[in-house]
Amino acid sequence: MDKKGFTLVELLVSIAVGMVIMLAVYGAMEMAQRSSVNVTNKISTQQDVRSVLDLMAMEIRMASYNPMNVAATWSTIPACAGMGLGTPTISRKGIQVANRNAIVIAMDLDGSGVIGNADNEYLMYSYDGVSTISRNVSCGGNQGILGGAGTNTNVRNAAAGLFLFRYFDRTDNDITTTVEGSQDQIRNIRRILITIVADTEQNDPNTQQPRRMIYSTNVIVRNHALSP
Repeated sequence: MDKKGFTLVELLVSIAVGMVIMLAVYGAMEMAQRSSVNVTNKISTQQDVRSVLDLMAMEIRMASYNPMNVAATWSTIPACAGMGLGTPTISRKGIQVANRNAIVIAMDLDGSGVIGNADNEYLMYSYDGVSTISRNVSCGGNQGILGGAGTNTNVRNAAAGLFLFRYFDRTDNDITTTVEGSQDQIRNIRRILITIVADTEQNDPNTQQPRRMIYSTNVIVRNHALSP
């Protein structure tokens, strides 16, 4: 620099250096924003899946709860076409329907010997094979509890080739296919594996693909083994 100020070359160099610095700062900010969005989407899906999985496990664990210890209790399960319930089969106790994508359970919560006298005494969990898990309580209709448009999460069990429910007998043999072939085999269920495959609804900004997470939990249905 001379006494008259900057030369044209010096000004151009200064501008170029400034632009490089600005681009570097912009790139860092964009990367941080992408990372923040990615983490937010993942956390939202994790929280949704875990809360639903906990609810499902808690209620399914109560299947066949029968404080009166009377087999006739299961004959009082109300019919409901929307839940696949007709005349109840007593030998199935408090698991009247069981397949890879749905389960219908019943429990005598108030000890009256009649199913349906109290809230939440019979209900269904089901997966539509696309993106949503629903809960139907007391034949009140399916209510989506996980997945679907605008919920941050899509359930993708079908795409991943994993069942929502798998069933095991007292010697821990997988009897899912057997139970689906003959619902009378429901009486032999002792453990239920619940698996949820969940994608974030929004794509990862870096990969342009949804983030996929798989969560599972085991439920020992003791009441189902003990109830007459």
